[in-house]
Amino acid sequence: MLPPDFTTFWTQAAQQGFRPKAATVGKALLFPEAIGALGDAGHNLSSEIWWSPSHPFTSSITGQTCGELAAAFTAATGKQWSQPVGYGHSIFEVALDVVSRAEDINDPESMLASIVSTNVSTIAGPVSWGSGPVKNVAKMPLVGGQWRRTPDGPFDYDLIVTSNETAPDVPVGGDMEPIG
Repeated sequence: MLPPDFTTFWTQAAQQGFRPKAATVGKALLFPEAIGALGDAGHNLSSEIWWSPSHPFTSSITGQTCGELAAAFTAATGKQWSQPVGYGHSIFEVALDVVSRAEDINDPESMLASIVSTNVSTIAGPVSWGSGPVKNVAKMPLVGGQWRRTPDGPFDYDLIVTSNETAPDVPVGGDMEPIG
């Protein structure tokens, strides 16, 4: 669902007395602003997390950790980090890696060979087209988490990792809690 659709659904569901112990939503809960729009009703909603300041990776370009990149983003924009920050940065890491390894950047075959042989550690995790479940797919770490209300923090909510079963290198920041 898109954030406005989920906000409408979640509000109307509560008005009708629907109060599940858990709700996991992907796209609608990607950005902190969407959670903030829900007010207290956003507390403990869960979502997959593909990048966070607590992920254990560093940039191959800047040497920044995930936490440092998230803090730099917030300092530069005044906004809370979001998951696309890490992936946006990692795209440039992959591009720089490909270009730096290509024998001739003006030759399409050379560029293709460089892309196919990509194996680089990025701020979003390792990117290797040859190690994915299928050719031309890089499997990235994915964990689960919950949005937690932070009334004393600089932002309304923080996204906390609550399950790292599929990516044990990503530290857990709290236990899964029921909604309400």
